[in-house]
Amino acid sequence: MWAVALGVVASVTAACTSSSEPSAAPQTTVPETTAVPAITTPTTRPLSTSTTLRPTTTVSTLLQLGPGEASIGGTVLGPAGPVDGAVVRVERLVGKLIAPTDVTTTGGGSWQVPSILGGAYRVRAFRAPDLGTSPVESFFLGATERKTLDLRLPALGGERITAVVNPSPPRVGQPATVTVTVGIGRVDDQGRSQLTPRPNIVLTLTPGPGILLESAPQVLTDGNGAGTWAIRCAVEGASTSSLAVGTGVTQFTLPACGAAPAAAPPTTTPRR
Repeated sequence: MWAVALGVVASVTAACTSSSEPSAAPQTTVPETTAVPAITTPTTRPLSTSTTLRPTTTVSTLLQLGPGEASIGGTVLGPAGPVDGAVVRVERLVGKLIAPTDVTTTGGGSWQVPSILGGAYRVRAFRAPDLGTSPVESFFLGATERKTLDLRLPALGGERITAVVNPSPPRVGQPATVTVTVGIGRVDDQGRSQLTPRPNIVLTLTPGPGILLESAPQVLTDGNGAGTWAIRCAVEGASTSSLAVGTGVTQFTLPACGAAPAAAPPTTTPRR
């Protein structure tokens, strides 16, 4: 069995309570007014929304960033503009050795690492607990170069919803499952994305035309914040459904239902 993430188009019609920090205890009742955030589309599994670096280098106390005549600086930007209080991690690489330093953005999201040596560098930024890691910038810095580098951070904090269908795409006439996971997203002090599950949340799935629901429409999220439904495609190309989280409703799109598997050719018994 394998799962492929849904492609989702969300249209929020009501709002679901969100928080940048996980709650102290699981929510056991659905608030009267809830907020449904955009459903994310992980590429491999529901909780996969993070950027994880796996460097092949080793931190060294012998390798130095400077002093030198080069510099790197710029601005860190988030969805709402410049970001103050973000961490910019600058790493100088020589062979398998690494010399790192962290700087924090100040007014207007600006940052600067002056008086450093040239060479191979790797730079990324993040801000705990709400803004994830920027794309990693790798480059060669000249001995006297003044490099300007702007970094963009995605929003990862607050209420998060992810969904997968198995198999993907579903086939006409074949059983499939849809699993939705609800949680509170946050970023740790190393820029890694984490999700704190929200158990006991009422989820209601309403399939669109051409998709049959073969289990109860309403489920309660389990200890992993997940709810699962059994579905079956009745029409090739069908894809739309709606999901209610508490009183908030959002439309989303599954991978379009594929054609029914080809029938196996009849077997014949040779005559003796």
